[in-house]
Amino acid sequence: MFEHLVALESALDAVLPRPRLRGRLPVELVATARQWSEAVWKEAERLGPFPISAAEIVHGLQVAMRPVFVCGVHRSGTTLVRDLIDGHPRLAVLPSEGSFYTNHRRHLSFAGLAEWRHFMACEWCRRLVNPLNQPPYWLLGRSTPASSPPVAFMRALAAWWPVVSEHLAAASAWPLAAVALAFAGHAQEGPIDAAVHGWVEKTPTNEQFLLDLWRDFPAAKVVHIVRDPVAVVASRKTMEEYATGSFTALRRTLADLARSYRIADGERVLRDPQRRYLLIRFEDLLADPERAIGCLAEFLGVENLPILHRPTSRGLSTTGNSSFGTGEAGTIDRTRGRADVDLLSADEQLRLAVTVGDAAAAVRYAVPA
Repeated sequence: MFEHLVALESALDAVLPRPRLRGRLPVELVATARQWSEAVWKEAERLGPFPISAAEIVHGLQVAMRPVFVCGVHRSGTTLVRDLIDGHPRLAVLPSEGSFYTNHRRHLSFAGLAEWRHFMACEWCRRLVNPLNQPPYWLLGRSTPASSPPVAFMRALAAWWPVVSEHLAAASAWPLAAVALAFAGHAQEGPIDAAVHGWVEKTPTNEQFLLDLWRDFPAAKVVHIVRDPVAVVASRKTMEEYATGSFTALRRTLADLARSYRIADGERVLRDPQRRYLLIRFEDLLADPERAIGCLAEFLGVENLPILHRPTSRGLSTTGNSSFGTGEAGTIDRTRGRADVDLLSADEQLRLAVTVGDAAAAVRYAVPA
């Protein structure tokens, strides 16, 4: 029944970057991914949504209203924290960045409401194949002639979409919540496992939207990761030079860093009476992972299981906090906390000190002058 999807997936798999993307996304990759996701959409529309019972809807809406947002600037350790949470049975963890507040909300504002599900379904289907432009890929699973996990995901989204749009209409991010429920329930053909009580998504710089997050989801929990500013900028520079041959994002990186530190300091001053906000220093996580993960589990209200100490993505071991694949899969690379100021030019160091120094000091980071 799904032979045409099997063929399209083989073509897409052949152009996925290995070991990781360098430079811009190839035109062939973009076109092949779009062709495949549109074919999945057509098949899902032909088969229709999965049935979900009234009791399953009640549970799903309870899950939808309890998101966990993992945030922090790019290169601060957000992926590691998300991957540590990934395998916990109480949480449905999206293995790709949500990007809703930073990107998709604005995109949908220019589209008609009738187009929203099509956009989110195809966009997320592609993201769940290729979350980070590096392995592991196909996190939903591959199609066979008899079954198709991507089609199941879109059918689950079709089932949850009208439910969430009706009951969470006041939340601007209800389309993202619908995606989370579809991801949580697609393997069961709609229903969500009774053990699941919340969902998790990670998007860098989401800390800039805290008021929106809590307006949409009053019970949402936010895990904000901060890291030594020298290490952040050095890592960002290394990554961009590896991918594109140049580092052009210094100004934006410094602005995001300063803002992130100020937000962290502001939340610290407020003392979080509702226990909705947790600040994690990346260096503290590497220095004493047992303690940091214990605090994280307590904050999330979940049991501190062994799986919380092993980074995975959709159950597959990842290289944790090493974006270059140098760490051992399924472990935390505790050497990655070192900040090498020599990777930055004298001008970059000066701009870092001037732009970020005071804000970083508020959260106990010293920037070399």
